[in-house]
Amino acid sequence: MKRPSILILGLFNLIAICATRQPHIVVILGDDIGWNDLGFHGSSQIPTPNIDALGYNGVVLNKFYTQAICSPSRAAFLTGKYPVRFGYQGVPLSAGEDRPLPHDLELLPERLQKLGYKTHMVGKWHLSSGRKNDTPTARGFDTHFGYWNGFVGYFDYFAYQGLSADWNISETWSGLDLHHDFKPQWQYQGQYATDLFTEKSLDVLEAHNASEPLFLYLGHLAAHAGANGTELGVKNITQTDEKFGYIEDPRRRRYADVVSELDKSVGLVVKKLSDKGMLNNSIVLFLSDNGAQTIGIYENHGSNYPLKGLKFTLLEGGVRGSAVIYSPLLRKKGYINNRLMHITDLYPTFLDLAGGNPKLFNNLDGQNQWSTISKDLPSHRSEVLLNIDEKNGFSGLIGQAGRYKYLNGSYMNGTYDGALGDTGRAAETPSYDLEAVLQSAVNQAIQTVPGSVSLTLERIQQLRTQLDISGCNGKRRAADLPCLGECLFDLENDPCETENLFDRKPVVGANLKRKLRRYFSQLVPSRNRKIDLNSNPKNCNGTWFPWLDADGCERV
Repeated sequence: MKRPSILILGLFNLIAICATRQPHIVVILGDDIGWNDLGFHGSSQIPTPNIDALGYNGVVLNKFYTQAICSPSRAAFLTGKYPVRFGYQGVPLSAGEDRPLPHDLELLPERLQKLGYKTHMVGKWHLSSGRKNDTPTARGFDTHFGYWNGFVGYFDYFAYQGLSADWNISETWSGLDLHHDFKPQWQYQGQYATDLFTEKSLDVLEAHNASEPLFLYLGHLAAHAGANGTELGVKNITQTDEKFGYIEDPRRRRYADVVSELDKSVGLVVKKLSDKGMLNNSIVLFLSDNGAQTIGIYENHGSNYPLKGLKFTLLEGGVRGSAVIYSPLLRKKGYINNRLMHITDLYPTFLDLAGGNPKLFNNLDGQNQWSTISKDLPSHRSEVLLNIDEKNGFSGLIGQAGRYKYLNGSYMNGTYDGALGDTGRAAETPSYDLEAVLQSAVNQAIQTVPGSVSLTLERIQQLRTQLDISGCNGKRRAADLPCLGECLFDLENDPCETENLFDRKPVVGANLKRKLRRYFSQLVPSRNRKIDLNSNPKNCNGTWFPWLDADGCERV
């Protein structure tokens, strides 16, 4: 009975694709989401049917690496360069810190604009806002609705910043950090952040002329801790406790609800692309900027199980990214890609798909990985620089096409190096809902695209079994000593980093150490600065503002 409507929609899609050869690019970035918090990795504790369906229909990027923390990951994505190239390897920006991305770096949206793209950003920026010239609409985005700092409250949209670390002042600033371009948006207080950012993204898609190429970057607050760095905002705590009552820790229940709502957002965005006739000429990427922060500063009770380490660390739990990508343009679909990739690779990959000149890629650290993703061909990179933090004294590199990782030291003497996080596999946890994946908004939308391969229960189960590394390849996962000296891990045979092989494989260790030393010689010292005391929101009607501009404070 539904066949004619599907054919009509397919014809509408074909008309749209004929109008523009450049693909629409949609990037949905989750914040601090753990490896174990997405269903396709093997835990059924938190249902994420839409994100799972995106990967099962497209490609699961199983060896995709990010930076270990927020600002550096976003900087790497938008510049295509390792953050050490421009002093962005330190801790994330504080609210009120003047540390913009260098203006001699042309960001991805700036280049896409030159290629005819309409570019829009919704959500988190976190790459400095001391001047209007440092904010999204001056760095390649036609519009921005969202926040400039690292996190806000899920309902009040206030950004909070303590002064004790920089100034030894026992005071915390707070102010509204929700802007449409530069105008404060007080009227949205009380609305749930995930819903609001989804709504604004859908508005962008609804207003967009499908015959023109689109770049939409949706940077969600979820699942970062919210208000004052501790909130895990949910819309109805009673319903959350009922829905996730099988989770013992009430904080983990709230986190589960935050991730579940994020998954619904992905479904709504993909459905809108389908409704607009844009999906069959789109690339949709979902990823997390880094691992979860189970404990410690800004803890959100996410889980990177069975991987070791948290956000801030160079262990797999901090930097092995959760990423899935779907596009009808993929030559091979519905598979697991085990090729080495890094977040910097997105820049040249998207630029190539948009019709950019390959000569522009020469000064990038990122590699064009479209043939690797689309056809499962060998990766164009053999190593990944994870980071060099000269102030905190730790560094790391992955070499030999992803097989071995060399680390030298740990963040804060290994505070977050442990084997932490909920297993998500308790007896009372519900079984994985295969039907929910098939019935998800994402899968339903993709199945209308001409040439899509029908997703089956058997195929879902097969892929998910292959992705579940909870057995650690037979190694015993243990909260062993942190890597305070030199460590070498065989990621192929020991993904849980249980055995330090540095003394047993000196040749491999020495080779990776030599490669890392080369990057040390190219490092630009960290540009972290103290919070500027002139940035106090009290100076602008209780809102964060571009305080270094004379006209930075917008009057409402």
